[in-house]
Amino acid sequence: MKEIKFNVPLKISESTKNVKKFLDSGEPLHGPGKNIQAIKKEIKKKFGFKNIYLTNSCTSALEICALTLNLDVKDEVLLPSFTFVTTASSFARTGCKLKYYDVQKNNLMPGFEQLKKYISKKTKVIIIVHYQGYSVDYLNKLKKLCLKKKIYLIEDAAQAFGSYFKKKPLGSFGDLACFSFHETKNLHAGTGGMLVVNNKKLIKKINCIYDKGTNRHLMRSKKVKYYTWVEIGSAFLMSEFVASYLFPQIKNFKKIFLKRSNLYLRYKNNLEQLNNKDFIMTNKYKYKYNFHAFVIILKKNIRDNFLLYLKKYKINAVISYMPLHRSIAGKKFHNKKDKLVNTDEYLKKIVRLPLHNSLSLNEVDYISNIIKQYFKK
Repeated sequence: MKEIKFNVPLKISESTKNVKKFLDSGEPLHGPGKNIQAIKKEIKKKFGFKNIYLTNSCTSALEICALTLNLDVKDEVLLPSFTFVTTASSFARTGCKLKYYDVQKNNLMPGFEQLKKYISKKTKVIIIVHYQGYSVDYLNKLKKLCLKKKIYLIEDAAQAFGSYFKKKPLGSFGDLACFSFHETKNLHAGTGGMLVVNNKKLIKKINCIYDKGTNRHLMRSKKVKYYTWVEIGSAFLMSEFVASYLFPQIKNFKKIFLKRSNLYLRYKNNLEQLNNKDFIMTNKYKYKYNFHAFVIILKKNIRDNFLLYLKKYKINAVISYMPLHRSIAGKKFHNKKDKLVNTDEYLKKIVRLPLHNSLSLNEVDYISNIIKQYFKK
């Protein structure tokens, strides 16, 4: 058996052809151009998002959020410790206080009552992370709570493009929502992202922050003769070049997700007999799902040994994140009175198995058999 990689970036012939077509056209690589407009139109049609900003990364989308909300040292931003570093660093640079919340047992997401305990009079933002592309089961309640308490709700939907809560796509619930099109995601532009703005009051400011802090959008619409610097911003735009690679994937996302679902469900069926015995499978999705990741939580602290065993058979699995409150930069924001018991427990037990569109069902069967073999020892 050849080496099985944890991730192989998606490559479809339509993307390659569209890049060539774009380069042959002689259109500017920077944009925005036809491909960016086509992506926005397609996403609006498929998901109903009205205010879309394509960015050069999900990190950029998060940084736009942080710059938009006028955060200062008095403000608290609630976020999980168990998340990617830029969920935190994008806000830390504003000088605000980060406050980490814990996750529930077995699903790596916070409970509603659990999350409410972290809210204080200083809380200005709650970031809910749709880890693995899943939703928490109380988004409507969380949205109402935030409205009542005048707290901004941000969806970190980096892994969640195409997933739903009930009948609405993730990204529809927060004041702001951030998505990733990094090459580790279901659809990608090498690196890329998207900001969805649901709070219309924020659009005017975001229009400027998005384009280097200028009012260039007013010049494009012929409302001013010259553009000028009006806000603190940066170069957040997705280029037309990478958009030409992404657009065909957006058009064909259902076909791409179908392949992932077949692989995911094969894992689930193959490993069901070990579930709740040797490990816990976290695949408790209730609504339309994008099948982004297959994660298991080991029952015992055997992860290093388990990963070495898989590596021996040329299988590359990964451990996901190191929690932020354990990181060198992140621990200075952690109040030790906030006990992150489940986060501390699971950081030693989480394993993500290979899942990508280049994987075959035979390879999933092989990986599953090696895992079964390990637990028979």
